[in-house]
Order: sequence, then structure tokens, then C-alpha cells
Amino acid sequence: PPPPPPPPPTPPPPPPPPPPPPPPPQLQTLWPAAPQDAPRPTPVPGADCVGSMVHAAPGEWCGKKKGAGGRSSCLSQYELNYMEDHASELEKGLAAIAVPGCFPHGVSVATMGYFRTGSTLLYNVARLWAALGAGQGLVSGFGCRDPVALGIGVEGTSTARCSLVCKDHEAKSGVAGRSTVMLMSRRDPYESVCSRKLMDIWCRLRQKGRKTQASKEEKAELHAKCVADPALEAMEAQTQCKELMEMQANIYMQRQAKGQTIAYDVLLSDYGTSPKEPVREVAKAMGVCPEAYNDPGLINLVVSMGQHLHAKPDQDMGITQMHDVHTDKQRNAKCLALPEMMRGDPQCAEWMAANASAAANSILRGLLAKPS
Repeated sequence: PPPPPPPPPTPPPPPPPPPPPPPPPQLQTLWPAAPQDAPRPTPVPGADCVGSMVHAAPGEWCGKKKGAGGRSSCLSQYELNYMEDHASELEKGLAAIAVPGCFPHGVSVATMGYFRTGSTLLYNVARLWAALGAGQGLVSGFGCRDPVALGIGVEGTSTARCSLVCKDHEAKSGVAGRSTVMLMSRRDPYESVCSRKLMDIWCRLRQKGRKTQASKEEKAELHAKCVADPALEAMEAQTQCKELMEMQANIYMQRQAKGQTIAYDVLLSDYGTSPKEPVREVAKAMGVCPEAYNDPGLINLVVSMGQHLHAKPDQDMGITQMHDVHTDKQRNAKCLALPEMMRGDPQCAEWMAANASAAANSILRGLLAKPS
């Protein structure tokens, strides 16, 4: 009889399951958000001064003129009304911040952030703390200046004990190294890019590298093509995201190049989820004493100011530097596709996943890796 057929071949074992993806790298801020071991700014010795003595400060800054009733002219009408209506609950905190040594007279505070991060809110939180502590010795406004050139904090000058709070989007010459305190603001990158789109800063012809200015017709043609083509618009979203990353990276690098640190980098959404914490941390970073920055009355005043700014952004704009705010309804109408578009770029995707943390900014990491 014929031999039995050979047994069927043994099927190969199934392939091993793919290894689990490596855990995401733990994000550590490049510098502590609120360094506990950083030296606290201390008052500059000398005679008290008033903002009108800082002649080199821009004329449109608040503090250049004396405020009513001996108060700072950097206080908005809402803040003045609040202080009058809540005088009893503010009494203890105002007494604490007025104690010699509590507020570091002569301090210069630069509030920074890439476009549309809530840097204006950060500026106003710092401005209000300084207006409470420095009184008529505060000058404040947009467009940071070298504090030494203004005579602020320079011992032996008549303006040494005047204080400065300014807002900017870049650390200009003299600001990065000579500001006593530098604060940063950041925000969900999608919201920042969406705000740019809602402001119609979108699909514009970039002039970088061009020898001649583009014509109005060229700009209009490119804009029309971009907004009509999802692929081109996705490139625009990713480009805008990386431009904001570059702005953040440059501010951090310019500060570090001068041997200084970012004292506090606040996430805009924290004002909504736990507003008292960033308000307190800003004051702490500025050098305000614990008796003042832990006072419930003062904390409530600063929180209330921020909420009022969001509700009434058009009031006292000369003091607050406030601008329009966008709503979820506006974002949903114009920006629903943006998150997916932005995540198409790996660098942007990493930054988005980390809520714009500087540690997740690959452009900044690249700059830090370069030999000095």
C-alpha cells in the first residue's frame, strides 16, 4: 500500500505583539515655574520717587501723571471703584503691602508672551500688584524699555525707587538682561492660532526674502488660493504655529543668554480653572511679601480685575492695553479644522500636546543644544 501522506506542515507561530510605545518623555520646565530658591527682589535704597520723574518713559505710559487722592494713575476706574466698595476687606492687605520691605521698590517687571497668549492679562495682574505696592512710583505700559536707561533700580539716581511693569512680545536690547523679573504667558496653541485667523492675520504673503514689496494684487491672489485650498491652509496653520514657537524660544533664549531666568510662565487657562493660584504666583515672582500675596482681599481684587477685563475689554484701554477677546462660538465657526491641520506637523503636535510648555518646544531645544 502507498505510504500515508505526510502530516500538514505546522503553521508558523504568530508574530509577537508589537512592543508598547515608549512612554512620552516627562516634560520638565526648563526653569522652575516659580523658583523657590531664586533670590527675592528687594527694595532699592534711596528716597521715594514718583513716576513723573521718569522722564525717559514714554509719554503714553500710565504713572507719568499723578493719580487722584495720592493713588497711582495706573489704577483703572473699575479698580478704584472696587477698592472703595471693598475697603474693609482690603484694609489688612493694603496695610501689609505698604510695610517697608514688602514691595520691592525699584523693581522692573517685563511681562512677555508670543501673540495671543493672554500676555495682556498677565501684564494687568503684574500692573495691579505694582500699583498697590509702588503707588505713584509706578510707570507702566506697552513696549518694554531698558530699565537702566530709565533710571529705574539704579542706585544713586532720583528714580532708583520708581518701579516698572511693561508688556512686550520680544525681549529687546537691555530688557532681557536688566529687567529684575521676567514673566511669560502661554496658551493652547490652537486658540492662539485661531485668534490670528479671526483677526484676519491669515494666509498673508510673507515678505521675508523678497527684494521688492508684493503688490496688492499678488497678496489678494495668494490669500484667495490659500483659504480655498485645505492643503494650503493646513500649511498656513502649521507655519503660524511654528512662528509662535519661535517667538517663545527667542524670549527664553535671550533671557538665558544674559544669565537670567523666566520667573514664572503662566498658562492662560489656569486663570479660569484656579485663578487665585497664578495671581498669587505672579506677586511672589515679583518679590511681593507673603503677608500681601496671601491676603484674601488683595487676591480677590486682582482676580476680579481679570474677570472684568474679559467682560469689558474696552474700558480704560490706555491703562490696561486690553483688546478684543474671542468666544467659543467664533472659534467653532471658523477654526474647527485647525487642530487636525496643526497636528500634521510633528513639532507643532508635540507643543500642542504639552499646552505650549517651553520644555516641549523643539525649536527652543535646538537653540539650547547649539554650542555657545
